[in-house]
Amino acid sequence: MKRLFFTLLTASLMGVSATSIAGETQSVPAASEIAAAQPFVKKRYSIKGEWSLITVDGAPQIIFSEDFKTKGGPDLKVYLAKKPIAELESATVSEQSTRIAVLKSNRGAQSYTIPEDVSLADFKSVVIHCEAFSVLWGGFDLPETP
Repeated sequence: MKRLFFTLLTASLMGVSATSIAGETQSVPAASEIAAAQPFVKKRYSIKGEWSLITVDGAPQIIFSEDFKTKGGPDLKVYLAKKPIAELESATVSEQSTRIAVLKSNRGAQSYTIPEDVSLADFKSVVIHCEAFSVLWGGFDLPETP
């Protein structure tokens, strides 16, 4: 499944409308890259792998690479934060940020679509945070928007 996802993602970034995998044709939504693959920044725990930011049919998506890996936790969430990651503190992430989703897995490829009513221009970073114990795993700063 991971390989299919990244094959479809790569095809969509290259402008290919469909790809054949194991004899099956898969439609690929139109996508464009906003930010190329970058490493994560550690706050409390190491986060391996890279992230990218793309738009698929006009909707921004955060993509974690196939080699994404971090320590498991009981209540990990993905947030958009209004401050850069260097300025964030564990105790205030939940209050000062917008929750996007529950972290799907502590390893492997995954994507998160930004809700339509949320503007990336209003945020400075994306973080992984343990809501139950108020622990900031880490994350990354978003690229500057023009």
